[in-house]
Amino acid sequence: MSLNAEHWANQHERGHAIFLRLTALMVRYCPVWLVRVCTAVVCAYFYATSAVSRRHIREYQTRLKQTFPDCRLPEKMAVYQQFAAFGEAIADRFAVWQGKLTYADLVLDDCDNVYADIRQHNARGQIFICSHLGNVEICRALVSHHIGFKMNVLVHSQHAQAFNQALKNAGANDINLIQVNDLDAAKMLELANRLDAGEWLAIAADRIPIRGEKTVAVQFLGKTTQLPQGVWLLAYLLRAKTNTLFVLKKSGKYHLILRRFADAPNAKRHERNAKIAQYAQRYADELAQRAAQVPLQWFNFYNFWR
Repeated sequence: MSLNAEHWANQHERGHAIFLRLTALMVRYCPVWLVRVCTAVVCAYFYATSAVSRRHIREYQTRLKQTFPDCRLPEKMAVYQQFAAFGEAIADRFAVWQGKLTYADLVLDDCDNVYADIRQHNARGQIFICSHLGNVEICRALVSHHIGFKMNVLVHSQHAQAFNQALKNAGANDINLIQVNDLDAAKMLELANRLDAGEWLAIAADRIPIRGEKTVAVQFLGKTTQLPQGVWLLAYLLRAKTNTLFVLKKSGKYHLILRRFADAPNAKRHERNAKIAQYAQRYADELAQRAAQVPLQWFNFYNFWR
C-alpha cells in the first residue's frame, strides 16, 4: 500500500448515512443499555472487516505498553475493545447534542485556570490544541453553552460529510467549522479578527496536513513520526497564546482537561523552526502521557508512524 493511500484523509468514512441516522434515533429514544448492546454489535462488524485498522491499533497498543509498562490495557480482545470504545464515543457525541449529556457529566480539570481567560470575553482569544485522543466533541457541545463564548474549530471534514450532517441533524447547529484546506490570506485575516474580537480557535495537532507538507519529526511512543506544524505556525502568525485541551472518559464521566501550553511566540524568523520542533515534541510527550491514562481512547485508526 502506498504512503498516500495510508494517509488519514484517504481513509473514507465507513458509517453509512442511514446507519448514522439510526444511531442518532437510538441515542434519542432508547435506554442506554440497549444503545451499548447495539453499538457493540456494530463495532464487532467493523472490527471483523477492518484488518488494516486492526493492525494499526495493535501496533499502537504494543508501543504504548513498551513505553508505559504500567499502562492498563485489557488482557483479552484489547484491539476489539478499542473499536468498541470508538463506537461508544460516537454515541456520546449524539447524546451531548441531544441534551442527554450535560454539565453534570463533565468533570473540569483546570489547575492552570484557563477558564479565567475564557470568561473574559473582552480579552483577545487564544488557541486550543486538540487531538483525536478522547472525545473532544463533548467539549465543543458543552462549551457552546457559555453565554458570549465563541469557539471556531479548524477541521478537514470533507472525508466525513455523512457524520457531520448526522450531527447537525441531531442538533449540532452551532458548530463554527473552518476548513483548514481553505486557509488563504483572507481567511488568516478573518481568524486574526476573530481572535481580536475575543473568539477562540481549536485545531487538532496530531494529524499531518492533507498534502503532507509543513510537518516536524517527533519521538512518539518510542518511534519517530511526523506531527503538523500548523497549530504552531498559526500561533506565530496570529500572535496567539496556546493551551492544550483533552476530553477523556474516566469511570463513566468525561474529564475536561485544560492546560496552558505557551505564551504568544516571539522568536525571530531564523529561530522559528527550532522553536516549533520544541513545541511539537512537548506536545507529543503530553499526548503520550494522556494516552497512557486512557489507552483505549486513541481514535487514530491509520498508520500513525507511516
